[in-house]
Order: sequence, then structure tokens, then C-alpha cells
Amino acid sequence: TVAKQELMDILEKVWTKLQGLPEANSLELGAFFILILFIFTFVLMIVLSCFHGCCCGNPKYQASRVQPV
Repeated sequence: TVAKQELMDILEKVWTKLQGLPEANSLELGAFFILILFIFTFVLMIVLSCFHGCCCGNPKYQASRVQPV
């Protein structure tokens, strides 16, 4: 499909950039590491939120319900 081909093209471009990384200048290396740090932080936050929501479901964190008087 078209989406699969576009994804493969993007991955191929990323792979080409990764292969050229040892010869890259310091600005490109810094930008690459900042991008990797951002992606890692984003994935870590998703994993932690899923873990907390699934495994640490304490009733005290649920919204309080109004009790009739």
C-alpha cells in the first residue's frame, strides 16, 4: 500500500542518515541526540502512564462520587 511504501521511504532516509553519522559535524550530532532524547522521553512517559494505569490502580485516586445526604 501507499502508507507502507511511505514508511519504508522514511525509514530508508533515517538509515542513510544514521550511516553518515560518524562523519557528521557537531551540530548534526547534537540535533540527533536531542531528537533521540525527546523520543526516548516520550516513549518512557507512555510506558510509565500505562504501567501506572494498569498495575497501580488504587481506589483513592479515582474520582470521588457524590453521596446522597
